[in-house]
Amino acid sequence: MASVAGRRASWVVLAGLTGLAVAQACTRGGLDSVLDSLIDDVLAAVGPEVVQPGLAEFQGKLALLEQELTDWQALGGEPLEARAAWVEAMLAWQRVETWQIGPAGSSLSVIGGEDRRDEIYSWPTLNTCRVDQETTEGAWDQADFFSENLVNSYGLDALEHLLWAGPEHTCPSQVGLDEAWDELGPQGLLSARQGFALALAGQLQVEAAALSARWEEGFAEDMRASSDRSPYASQTEALNEVFAAMFYLDPMTKDRKLGLPLGVGGEPAPEEVEGLASGQGAAFVAANLQGFSALFAGGGGAGLDDLLVEVGHGDLAEQVLTAASTAEASALAIELPLDEQIEQDAAPVQALYEQVDVVTDLLEGDVATVLTLTVPSEAAGDND
Repeated sequence: MASVAGRRASWVVLAGLTGLAVAQACTRGGLDSVLDSLIDDVLAAVGPEVVQPGLAEFQGKLALLEQELTDWQALGGEPLEARAAWVEAMLAWQRVETWQIGPAGSSLSVIGGEDRRDEIYSWPTLNTCRVDQETTEGAWDQADFFSENLVNSYGLDALEHLLWAGPEHTCPSQVGLDEAWDELGPQGLLSARQGFALALAGQLQVEAAALSARWEEGFAEDMRASSDRSPYASQTEALNEVFAAMFYLDPMTKDRKLGLPLGVGGEPAPEEVEGLASGQGAAFVAANLQGFSALFAGGGGAGLDDLLVEVGHGDLAEQVLTAASTAEASALAIELPLDEQIEQDAAPVQALYEQVDVVTDLLEGDVATVLTLTVPSEAAGDND
């Protein structure tokens, strides 16, 4: 006899397929034509209700961070206030991080992608040795510095290294950095890190403003796929791109930020957590979940939850948002840095991993089925 859980899962899928059959009676692009107006509302909300307010918050946090870095340069000592300001800026970014739609997305896999996310935060590609090398070279004020260097040597992740790094560099001996490093001396190293950190903060503001401008100057309207300049061929294509962005929770939050350090499918690697230096990995996961929920619900506008309500599956919308809220609360309850938590007692992190998996399973299964949306390839192959 099938388990209660199994019967319930089968009922949800059957109900979704029944709703799908009704919705396809007058199909245009997978959803009934009567939903076109609501879909347009969902797409219209992405910019002004979700992405643009998130970017504005991030820019405000960057301005505060730059001020704290300026004070650190003037006063010296431990950058305690600058570290706190960096954490606040990162929490704002971790919400934006989940919205890799259009300009923020990869030019290789996202429609309208311009790789702007990597210019701000390229984790996990950070190369701390390159950051240390640039610290000794002192070329960050040159006009072509950011165009000539790879993203793994600048951005928010490089700034984390500068704010938390100890007196030693992180390069292997074959790089030959010892002599240049020793020549700086303690005061020279402090001064170089302060100058480099300020240059990074300045460039972050440039990049954040450029990304924000892309949305304000037309991409928010282009999301509606109603103009000749829109990169989307149809509403359905645009809606699928919004849906695909929600799967940041799968390969990145669940698998890379939690699964890899836990050793899911391999050996545990606690040193691979995000925010290793700052110890903020769990808070970053919570912010990812906040970003996901904002996009799913459309911020203060229409979202996928409204589409589910319209087709008679408001209970499924509530399931998704409740699952995300549950995972967020679990992330916020982890007080230790993730690497220490995994080494001392991995159970809370394992539970968080499983809770995020519940959210992504709902997206990949019932939500995709009911709304006839396309699951991105990196999630479609997930067997968790």
